[in-house]
Amino acid sequence: MCFSLCGFLGHANASELVIGRAALQTLIEASVFKDQGRWYLAKGKCYAYLERPHVALGAGRVVIDAHLSSLLGLSVGGSCVGTEMMSDVKVSGKLVGSGSHIEIDDIRIDNVQDESTRQVIELLQSVTGHSLPKSMNIDLLPLLKPASVPGTDINVSATNLAIAHVTTLADAVDVEFEVKLTAR
Repeated sequence: MCFSLCGFLGHANASELVIGRAALQTLIEASVFKDQGRWYLAKGKCYAYLERPHVALGAGRVVIDAHLSSLLGLSVGGSCVGTEMMSDVKVSGKLVGSGSHIEIDDIRIDNVQDESTRQVIELLQSVTGHSLPKSMNIDLLPLLKPASVPGTDINVSATNLAIAHVTTLADAVDVEFEVKLTAR
């Protein structure tokens, strides 16, 4: 027997999830820095990736301090002919909601510690139009694990999540959403 709890409740107000900075750090590491702790901006013989992220919140944006490692140049005969560069960088983006995802949108490089690396990144941005993806997705639906109702054989699971609004505060991210629960 399957029934939807939302059908009995009628139209409910949005729920709220407050994601603290430490939880956001974990979400970003698992969703964005998911390739052996790296976020690849370019992958192949010539590459660029960010690693060792530290997440903060400020000015309505998520701010990621990370270490950039790269070998930039041209792929020639199965190898990269170019220059290795490393620097600490600051990347930021706006958090917006879409379906069950929080998107990091409007991603930009705010600071590059090493001047030579900054000049190469600016050159790449002017030639290619951008050096970072325009957005990254973090799916929140998998966070809502099925649970059983104590003292019964009823299992409740979230089958749909619709994010209505995301607000980036100084110390947390406030997510308003509607969720559809199904009990079996």
